[in-house]
Amino acid sequence: MTINVALPWREVLADEAVHTIVGDVRIIEAFPIPQLQTERRVWIYLPRSYHGGERSYPVFYMHDGQNVFDQATSWGSEWGVDETLEKLEDPELETIVVAIDHGGDERNHEYNFAVNAEYGFGGKGEAYAAFLAETLKPYIDSHYRTLPEPEHSILVGSSFGAYVSLFAAIRYPDRFGRVGGISFVMWHDGGAIVELLRQSALSPALRVYLSIGELETDNPEFNRIACEHVELALQTILAAGIPEERVRFDVVPGGTHHESTWGSLFPEVHRWLLQP
Repeated sequence: MTINVALPWREVLADEAVHTIVGDVRIIEAFPIPQLQTERRVWIYLPRSYHGGERSYPVFYMHDGQNVFDQATSWGSEWGVDETLEKLEDPELETIVVAIDHGGDERNHEYNFAVNAEYGFGGKGEAYAAFLAETLKPYIDSHYRTLPEPEHSILVGSSFGAYVSLFAAIRYPDRFGRVGGISFVMWHDGGAIVELLRQSALSPALRVYLSIGELETDNPEFNRIACEHVELALQTILAAGIPEERVRFDVVPGGTHHESTWGSLFPEVHRWLLQP
């Protein structure tokens, strides 16, 4: 498997668009995903102090990479993760961030391990999680100064990206030990991830953040059920033996199913997930 070198973003995104990227962000334009027989753009943010010493860093693995750093490539608006991290006053919170582009029409298939027969999506989440654990993480750990232990390897996403983050941590507890699931949804899986949580041996060191917005959609009934779903996932995680202080659930006042909410939450989610 040949993987091209990560290039400074300006050498890759050499178009006329107005890009909003700040800091040291590099791009591998076509990272192989052998588990899915495809390839995908991968973004790598390196913290400000990276080139000034020999320190190793935690790594945040994020999905929907188009939306993480750049307004020009986003589907709606960007999270502004690079701006958030460039403004950090506490160097102890510096992290590497690796963001994987979603696959467009393949996104709903790849971010879900269970198949939703009614809407006709899902079923590739197992392969996508295997890519994260068995291909991408080993590459990042071998090419950058990372803290490779699961407690320093953190999965963060929104919506189905939140869902697949929790799934990958359940499946690979020896690789990923922390999860940030913003606008976590499971309306579509018939209870599959709750059942998986019940059947799995979760590490007591797991740290999980889940949130739901008050206004995820314009349907109050959907919003009520979505909140109940997150509460069910939370209670299932606690019943599996994860200490209460390692699990957090926020109902976001006025929060919507949109990058504007997710980006505004990221600084606090980032800080909380890095706690011991």
